[in-house]
Parts: sequence; C-alpha cells; structure tokens
Amino acid sequence: MKKIKISFVSLVLLISLFSFNHISFAKESNINSKTEKLTKEERQYLKEKVGHTYEEIDQLPVEVAKQLVKDKAVIQDSNSQLAVFNDAINNTGDYTTMGLIAPTTMKLAGTVYKVTSDKANNDKFYIYGNFTWLKSPVNTLVDKMTFGFPAGSGFYLPTSSGAITQHQHRYSQDPQGNGVWKDYAVDYSPSDWYPNAGVAGDFDLLSSTDLTKHKGYMAQYVYVPTSKSGL
Repeated sequence: MKKIKISFVSLVLLISLFSFNHISFAKESNINSKTEKLTKEERQYLKEKVGHTYEEIDQLPVEVAKQLVKDKAVIQDSNSQLAVFNDAINNTGDYTTMGLIAPTTMKLAGTVYKVTSDKANNDKFYIYGNFTWLKSPVNTLVDKMTFGFPAGSGFYLPTSSGAITQHQHRYSQDPQGNGVWKDYAVDYSPSDWYPNAGVAGDFDLLSSTDLTKHKGYMAQYVYVPTSKSGL
C-alpha cells in the first residue's frame, strides 16, 4: 500500500543570481540531444506505464526519458506554469531581482516520479524540473533552480564521501531561435545543497542575441522511509 504522495514541493527558479560580466563558463562539450533517439518501445512504455503524453515525451531530454524507462518510473505529480517575478530587494544583500519578468517570458515545469527503490524499507523518487526562456533575457547572467523539501517530511538525499550523488542538471541554448538546440555537458554535482532539505543547480546563460532562447533542466533522486505517510 502506497503511503506517501509527492506534491511537487518548492520547485523554484531564482533568476540572475550572479553576473560574470557576460563571460561564459558553460562547459564546451555539447551533445545534440537528437543524435540519440528513443525507440518505439521506449516511447510506448513512457506513455502507457510512466504516464506521459507523446507531446511530453518529445520534450524530455533523451537521457532523462531513457532513465525513466530503466527505473520503471510512474508519475506521482506534475505541474507547469508561466512564471512572474516581481521587482524586490533582498535585505540580506545576496541578490535582487532584475525587475518584473512578464508571464509570457518564462515557463517552469516539473514532475515527481516514483521509481524502483534500491534501499530496503525506503521509497525512492526522481524529481525533474525544467525552465525555458520563451523570450531572450536582456542580460545573460546565471540562473539557478532549486528543489526544496518540507521540514520533517523524511526525505533524504543520497550521498557519498560527503557529496550529493544521483544528481544532474544541464543547460541548453538555441542560438538562432529556430528550434536547433545545443545541449551542453551534464553536470552531476549540485551547485548548492543542504542536508535533507534541498539541492540547487546553476545555469550560466551564454551571450546571445534577441533571437536566442535558453533552457535547462535539473533532476535529483531522493529517498523517504516507507513508513512515512502524508502529502
């Protein structure tokens, strides 16, 4: 009997946290996601077993889609929205927003999957989130996405030698805005994390023109004791 339902908690995209004077630090190794394709059987599995539509499948990074099949994933919760960020000042001085971002400028989406667990008496989940700039931002700075877990929920992050494992995030750019994306190297280490509370990934936007579009995704496995219940 399943005792816990995941409700897409605290998927937040923090915009333009740091400026690197428009100098790119993105990994230069880029792999076009279209060089590797899903098989007909994988697409069918993602629709019939995982719970995606074919439109959603086409939007998934190939490496993520194949991992979902391997993990025998099942969607627990999913959500997408157009984002609005209000102009505000952070009193700590860490960062400020760059102004109002219209709801037609960015799309945020995320899905939580239950996957086959490799730990006895623990359930395992795969959290996937992504963002897309629908219009090219004025400043190509650094975006950051975070997954946060409620206090006392029982979620814990996999670690090895004091470092977070089973993590990935990737930045992609469409230089001409014509649907031809360049996918840069997957980063397997979070940019920030806090024990059993959350992880973050950063995305260094490359210099661009008004035509350029940007997107990124982040994924993280988490565990929770099977005895835990609730929303």
